[in-house]
Amino acid sequence: MDETAVASESKHRKLNEEQDMDAVAYNINDLPEAILEHILSFVPLKDAVGTCILSKKWRYLWTSHRNLALLEWPFSRREHFTNFVDRIIILRGSARIGRLILSCDVLGDASRVNSWVSASVKCKVEECFVDLSDIQGDFVLPNCLFTCATLTHMALSIPWALTLPSRIRLPNLKVLHLVSITFVEERSTELLLSSPVLEELNIEECAWDNLKTLTIRAPMLKFLTIRDEDFDYSSIDPYSCRVSIYGNNLESIHCMSPFLNDYRVENTGSLLKAHVSVTDCLPSRFKQLANRLCKLLKAMCSVKKLKLSSTTVNVLSSADGLYWHLPVFPNLKSLEVGCLDLKRPVLFKLLHNSLHLEKLEFGEGIKLPQNNEEDDSILDPAPQCFASHLRKIKLFDLCLCEKKVCMLELLLKHAMVLEKFMICTRWLPSEQGDKEMFCKRLLEIFCGSKNLEISFSDP
Repeated sequence: MDETAVASESKHRKLNEEQDMDAVAYNINDLPEAILEHILSFVPLKDAVGTCILSKKWRYLWTSHRNLALLEWPFSRREHFTNFVDRIIILRGSARIGRLILSCDVLGDASRVNSWVSASVKCKVEECFVDLSDIQGDFVLPNCLFTCATLTHMALSIPWALTLPSRIRLPNLKVLHLVSITFVEERSTELLLSSPVLEELNIEECAWDNLKTLTIRAPMLKFLTIRDEDFDYSSIDPYSCRVSIYGNNLESIHCMSPFLNDYRVENTGSLLKAHVSVTDCLPSRFKQLANRLCKLLKAMCSVKKLKLSSTTVNVLSSADGLYWHLPVFPNLKSLEVGCLDLKRPVLFKLLHNSLHLEKLEFGEGIKLPQNNEEDDSILDPAPQCFASHLRKIKLFDLCLCEKKVCMLELLLKHAMVLEKFMICTRWLPSEQGDKEMFCKRLLEIFCGSKNLEISFSDP
């Protein structure tokens, strides 16, 4: 083939490719706007805005983007951000909003921020996440947000007093997250936390100072998380609210708190998981706190998987004789109790009261006792589950030593049906010999189970 023919074929191929591209572009532009808007809904807002340069048809398509992430931090100047949001709100009209994420400083623009939230409600927003900071002057969220019939998810992170309207009606709200909120009034707060179809409630670092009693009645609630703010010991008992939670369908409770509030749960027969962690407290509060924890555990006795921090176990142990009143856990299959501390009899009371326990986990290592005089008698008699159900023990300890291995022997010799003993620890390359030695040492321990498998892994 001569050079002229090659050049002609190349030109022809290039022309066909350009025609194909034009055809694709024409076919996309020829699609109905509803389909184009649906395609754009999968594109980040910033990229969707960039499509306005494609053609006249695409110029304003981005304004109907269903998911709006309005974040102030990428903008170099505040006026650029506020003008950008204003433009979006004006241009989109009444186009529905699937998800709104608004994160910005309020400063002196309270009315402007409220107008953005109100506009999203008019656009029948389904998921609304509002993260505000640097509030100056009075600030109250618009009432319409709390009567939005289309709202299914709402998250509010506002370091400010949450003034709520007397009328709250959120018939489709399934997920509610509140962060850094200061609760103001009991009745309106109860209405917000007791939405009829609410399934997930997360209350994080909120202030309860203004409340004395609070009742949460959410019949469909499945997942409850409470993470209280740190306690300032310079003040004396700044708040003590009695919080009653009625959860016929509760499956999971996660409570990390200094328990200045008295949390009580009722009707938790469907509870699957519970995590109770005391974050911090003064010794002067141990007795009060131990009583609150004991009542809370009694209310959760039907749980199947329970996690208690070491501090929680220590507080329960601090009140003389209180641990004898711990409930029986007939359904408990998995128990995590912080560190393995043979000087904490509350741990072994829990084991004796967990008749069908299958898995035992120590997530905070082994605490060595000061002496070993009474260690051998602590598991005598051994918990019933050791002989019938306990099949797996998992231990996290970054510094395994000979004394700790001796403590493990007390557990292993009573574990009659144990199948797996997993040890998560850290070994330096120079300590491989120690790893082999400890593994051999553990295997040589007299163990009640004949089918025990011991394994090491990195944390």
